Amino acid sequence: MDQYIGKKYKLKTSDNFEDYLKFVDIGLISRKTAVAVSPTAVLTSNADGSYTWTMSTSFRTVTMTFREGEEFVEERADGVKVKSLIQFEDDKMIQTQTEDNGRKSIHVRIFTPETLTVITTAEGWNGKCTRVYELVK
Repeated sequence: MDQYIGKKYKLKTSDNFEDYLKFVDIGLISRKTAVAVSPTAVLTSNADGSYTWTMSTSFRTVTMTFREGEEFVEERADGVKVKSLIQFEDDKMIQTQTEDNGRKSIHVRIFTPETLTVITTAEGWNGKCTRVYELVK
């Protein structure tokens, strides 16, 4: 993952994102706002061995700091706290989010030198959300 540290990727396409947000009970106004913005994503490494994932829009910036393989409490953009676990596998950053009700969402972030593709699935949802980001040069 080291080759992707500090690279910025901006959202270019999104498929089924609103359907996923609806499935995980994100309210209408928050859902419409999330769908309308094009965030920039960046992964940074910290001196203590942790990582920070930042999603920025003109509206809001959301960050999460984590250590690979260690569960942590994440506050999603909608303010809901979930348990998260992030693993690195080759050029993938795989995040498992578990809500208080036990429902799990999986976010697979696939990095390349030019793109970041995020594929999201959730237990109990037959859909798949795909969001493609392009490298900001």
